[in-house]
Amino acid sequence: MLISASLFLLCLSILLTFWQPRGLTSAVVTCLSGGLLILLASFSHHAAWQWVAHIGWVLIGVVAFSGLALLLLILLAPQKVLRKRERLTPILLGGIWLWLLLDLGWIIALLRESNFADSFWPWLSFIPIFSIYLGILFGASIIGYLRANVWRARRADTIVILGAGLRHGSQIGRTLANRLDAALKLAHRQSTPTTLIVTGGQGPDEHLTEAEAMTTYLVNHGWPQERIIQESRATSTLTNLLYSQRLWSQLPHQGGRVVIVTNNYHLFRAEHLASQLGLLLGGYPAPTRRGYLPAAWAREFLAIIMLHPRLHRGILVGLITANILWYLL
Repeated sequence: MLISASLFLLCLSILLTFWQPRGLTSAVVTCLSGGLLILLASFSHHAAWQWVAHIGWVLIGVVAFSGLALLLLILLAPQKVLRKRERLTPILLGGIWLWLLLDLGWIIALLRESNFADSFWPWLSFIPIFSIYLGILFGASIIGYLRANVWRARRADTIVILGAGLRHGSQIGRTLANRLDAALKLAHRQSTPTTLIVTGGQGPDEHLTEAEAMTTYLVNHGWPQERIIQESRATSTLTNLLYSQRLWSQLPHQGGRVVIVTNNYHLFRAEHLASQLGLLLGGYPAPTRRGYLPAAWAREFLAIIMLHPRLHRGILVGLITANILWYLL
């Protein structure tokens, strides 16, 4: 029974990985399959399965701790996570802190109270359940991150370099420089001429477009300007892809093999957005400075959550409704 269930979950995860490698849904199913496999292994008395269970619970603990650490980073140091002109409203901050405190109270009550079922805490069961739901999304985003970075593109006819903000209004920062360097590295590996598309508009505090600054950087590093195409209107990852697609579709063979280059933490969301637009693109990750990675990943997970805000609100309302009906009926 255990072996059959485990094989089914493994086959399901492998199938979804190859069928929808850039999808958030397949990453969620893979995450759930892994959790069920760990749960099933926990009930086995076989030594090998017990090792699987121990390793699995350690991984779950690491993911949970990482998620909590990133949440605290967002709450305690939002200036390190959010970009310029972005703010967390006082109502949102207060709601998150209240949620964390109620989560903590629920866990303490469950561990300490012998008459837990008769207390008021079961009326708030939707709180830990929704927290588990967010934890599954966080685990799925990690799976997506690993997929995107492991299955990187090797061949490209057209390389799309996603823009990032400019420092001091006109200077290429380290994050954007890493993307440009990675694109040059990939382009120099190709045996046929490669076209680079640089995409990024001009922010309110920038003196020129990101595409212009990126072009100057590439030319200064030896890349021929005639093989660079500028897209100078995009202000987000979604518009980066939309506007760039109009440019590469005008190239011979509609751009051939198109690969997007961005930082490793951002690649999964970029590929996911591309798949939602019906674009079959490869991806190539640029490295990120380790000290910057926690803040970058915290912001990236916020962006992943905001891909489907109505879904998350609907699930929360559904959990609250089900919680109330369960106790009233």
